[in-house]
Amino acid sequence: MLAPTKNVGSPALLVYSAQMEKVGGIESHVLEFCERFATKGWRVTLMCSRFAENPRAVRRLRDARVELIVNTSAWASRTPLRKWLWTLVALARLAGRRFDAVYVNGQGRNPATVHARYRGRARTVHHHHTSCDGADVASWPPSYRDALRRCDALVVCADFIRERMRRACGRADVDFAYCFSRRVDAPERASVGGTAPVVFGYFGRLITEKGIDWILRLSRDPRLAGVEWRIWGAESSAYRARDFEGYPSVTYLGAFAGDEGLRSALQAIDCYCLFSSHPEGLPVSLMEAMSAGRPWIATPQGGVPELAHDPASCMLVTLDDYEAVVAACCAMRDRLRAGAVDFAPQRAFYAERLADEPLYQRWCEVLGTRVAPR
Repeated sequence: MLAPTKNVGSPALLVYSAQMEKVGGIESHVLEFCERFATKGWRVTLMCSRFAENPRAVRRLRDARVELIVNTSAWASRTPLRKWLWTLVALARLAGRRFDAVYVNGQGRNPATVHARYRGRARTVHHHHTSCDGADVASWPPSYRDALRRCDALVVCADFIRERMRRACGRADVDFAYCFSRRVDAPERASVGGTAPVVFGYFGRLITEKGIDWILRLSRDPRLAGVEWRIWGAESSAYRARDFEGYPSVTYLGAFAGDEGLRSALQAIDCYCLFSSHPEGLPVSLMEAMSAGRPWIATPQGGVPELAHDPASCMLVTLDDYEAVVAACCAMRDRLRAGAVDFAPQRAFYAERLADEPLYQRWCEVLGTRVAPR
């Protein structure tokens, strides 16, 4: 981790996230975002209305000298009203504090309340990180729509989504910036190009919208002989460990923890698969797989097509055509076995477009500071 620096005259940044689970794409982004800005000399305060207990994350943030104002109370997180009341109390604690910029993500009344508190007092930036499709837009309450229209900068997580947001909120100045992700050094497996089974994998939330049922179905297709499937993720109401029994080519490995867990997962797979029907903005897990050079097969949700820079290692599939999904998986398996997939272009694309330094400079522009503190 970078050594934190502090300057008395450095900008003050309030980062508000409506909720943070133990694992997840936006959670990874927020941690990297706070840590990067703090270690660059910004005075960062993280406020969160529902913060799942996560000692690793807390240690990282405190090591970077990020101030934490987070709700870890099960009682205060139980209902929307209690979370809103907690948010009001937290904002009262910050009364009299001056911030140069306020970054907000999440949807609903709590983010709108934070925007209203700092409107006209700091540069307010809202980061919308889902797909902005019809179902997404229909879920927005009036207070959230008003916040999107009135914040100083409205940012989506992929260029593809900008036009959708323009139509949804009637703003012509919608901007975009990619999420931060973890860069992983995980050399490709020695079996690639050999005769050992090719390993396809998924890590993330275990919900049906992430395509878990597709993995189970594909694992039983005889045309995909020679492919083994690995799944990482915490058990959920949708999937328990026992649900993966009876699928001989599927190995469920539970949740992993921290950067080392992510590195181990990527080290164990040859290709990352995301058969998602979720309203993705731009999946952080896909970017983390690319940082390790891994090829991927994914649905074109949200901004995913923007990452498909190399047809040999980035394959887009739609879930309305099972045979096409099978064909894509077979093609990727055969390329990997033949040693025909070059891992270097994925890493190069990540370094140029998605790595933390170019994204830090981009977010400095969004936050209104073109010359970052040293």
